[in-house]
Amino acid sequence: MRRQLVPTITTFAAVTGVVAFTLVASAPVGNAAARASSAYAISAEGQVPVARTPYAESLDGKRHSTSALELPKNPLISVRAGTATAGNDAASVELFDITIGPDILSQIKLPPDLKKSCDTLPATGADDLPIPKLPLPDLGIPLPDLSTIDLPVKNLPDLCKLLLTPPSSLLGIEGVNVWCSGDTGGVDIGALTLLGQRIAVPTVKKSATIPAAPLATITVNEQAKHSDGSFTITGLTINLGGGTEVIRLASATCAKPAAKPTPKPTRPTTTLPAPPADQAPAAPVPTPVKTHHPVTG
Repeated sequence: MRRQLVPTITTFAAVTGVVAFTLVASAPVGNAAARASSAYAISAEGQVPVARTPYAESLDGKRHSTSALELPKNPLISVRAGTATAGNDAASVELFDITIGPDILSQIKLPPDLKKSCDTLPATGADDLPIPKLPLPDLGIPLPDLSTIDLPVKNLPDLCKLLLTPPSSLLGIEGVNVWCSGDTGGVDIGALTLLGQRIAVPTVKKSATIPAAPLATITVNEQAKHSDGSFTITGLTINLGGGTEVIRLASATCAKPAAKPTPKPTRPTTTLPAPPADQAPAAPVPTPVKTHHPVTG
């Protein structure tokens, strides 16, 4: 039975648009300081910070593994389970059932006119109906002002369907597995859905970006080689609002631990064997004593 990360969420940012994949390259990140092999399941920077959880590190070359009991309370992310493992020049992460921005569209209050229009739409022939510009609610994160025209819909029937039967999250990820060994690694990502629509995630050996205008950019398989010889691979990096919020899912860093100091050799001491138990110990060698004898005659 997997231990669970407690989902403690309210809501989060706003909505993204249609997505497409384009290949991008990751620039190496320089760092002269030596680092240890490590791994973590989730971190976030920005308006809603989340520390690296769960986090494993190997300073001695031995294998260390940890699973989080709960995720820190936040309005952004929920996860069912996560395990991070780090060892000698190797690391891995397993992450399951990630939800970004749960129930975001269910907070939109639909005007009566829109509901009435949706109820009276014909089953076919409505592709040319305009999409009304409805402002989205303030969800507590400083993102650009958005409206329903920013939603990934093409016509009013699509908008009605999206708002009247909203998806359970902005972004849902079935699972992310990441591993590294030395300066190589790999990523395995399960089903990924954006506003209820499944997105095809290609199998890539290099970084790939999913630009989702106007709010989010999702990078898959982000890799970096550091100046100290270590190597980092991150399964998913989700950039919201042009850097307002950056979420990293499943990151592993491989680096050999610092060499242990070599002990100095010591001169062995010679110990005489003990005599047998049934034999008395040899008497000590007598030491001659010089004396003067009286002269007689």
